[in-house]
Amino acid sequence: MTSHDAPRSATAAISLHDFTDIDHSAESTYVAALEAFDRLPLLRELKALAIERTGIGPGRRVLDVGCGFGLETLRLAALVQPGGAVSGIDLSQDFIAEARRRAAAAGLEVDLVPGDAQQLPYPDGAFDVARVERVLIYLEDPGRALSELVRVTRPGGRIAIIAPDFDTNTVNVDDPALVRAVLAHEADTAVVNPRLVRDLRGHLLDLGLVDVEVASRMVVFTPDLGARYFGHLGETAAAAGVVDAAAGQRWTSTIEALHRADRLFGAIGYYLFTATRPA
Repeated sequence: MTSHDAPRSATAAISLHDFTDIDHSAESTYVAALEAFDRLPLLRELKALAIERTGIGPGRRVLDVGCGFGLETLRLAALVQPGGAVSGIDLSQDFIAEARRRAAAAGLEVDLVPGDAQQLPYPDGAFDVARVERVLIYLEDPGRALSELVRVTRPGGRIAIIAPDFDTNTVNVDDPALVRAVLAHEADTAVVNPRLVRDLRGHLLDLGLVDVEVASRMVVFTPDLGARYFGHLGETAAAAGVVDAAAGQRWTSTIEALHRADRLFGAIGYYLFTATRPA
């Protein structure tokens, strides 16, 4: 039996709804999922471009809003040495505890606190760079979070935002009508602000920011990660009455068959916005 014929192990589904209340979810499952997503090369390209465009390096004071358990935060903490400092804030108490554990294990001093992106516990102008990644889409008031991000960035400082557009989800299920129905339902229901990026440049300009630049990558899932994310969407759409039960089952079986055959393709568009607070 070739490697392509080998059966693949079942993995837990990823539902983005659970990220709104992560301390009551299966933490180990979501830590693994976030680590896998963090390793995707095209997302890493956007992260690297964010670092380049905001000038993160030795001596910089950096804030990571929605830091999770510190994957990017700890990388930034290493980059700003000597002389710099990194702070991370996340709504999840469990993720902050894990980030502190990882920072200690890596011998890095990072200020890590639980808190709300819409009410940051920092003084005005405290940071040279403030970044937020995959957080604004979950917030009831992303505009308030953007205002807070600007407030805590010093005049002349830089801001970076990374976020997806859920209408760009794509997967190679060979039934265009079914794909449109299922992925539209996911886009409409998975997060609070699935299309936030479309007006984000305008919002940044309205906040008085300058040098606003936009970059994008079509982030391609690994087959395993794609199966975990896309695999349950047919069942979810059927439960909501968007498609019938037979179509929902056909979706699930198709994703499973493509995954077993190592032919599953899934992707989503991600965008990077960078801007400057005027001096």
